[in-house]
Amino acid sequence: MAAKITSDTINKIARLANLKFTPDQLEGYTEKFASVVKYVEKLNSLDTKGIEPTAHATNGEGAVALKNTREDGVVKFSGTEEILDAAPKKSGRLVEVPKVIE
Repeated sequence: MAAKITSDTINKIARLANLKFTPDQLEGYTEKFASVVKYVEKLNSLDTKGIEPTAHATNGEGAVALKNTREDGVVKFSGTEEILDAAPKKSGRLVEVPKVIE
């Protein structure tokens, strides 16, 4: 049986994630987390003997098989200008990419 989820637990998670919750939010998240943990506990009762671990949800066969949208391959560029010409977005001599860290 998993540890009981309390407001102290949620406060600790919030502090680690640099979040601040109002008392109402704290109560709501405590209930939501407890619900998730209760549901996951149900999974512990499943018999998984003889089932191999997987890295993917599919085995690559059938209608739900994951497929690449393009073939991977090496592309050789002769110089910086050719690379910049191939970039979808650029700023001067730099390739622009979406911001991923705030």
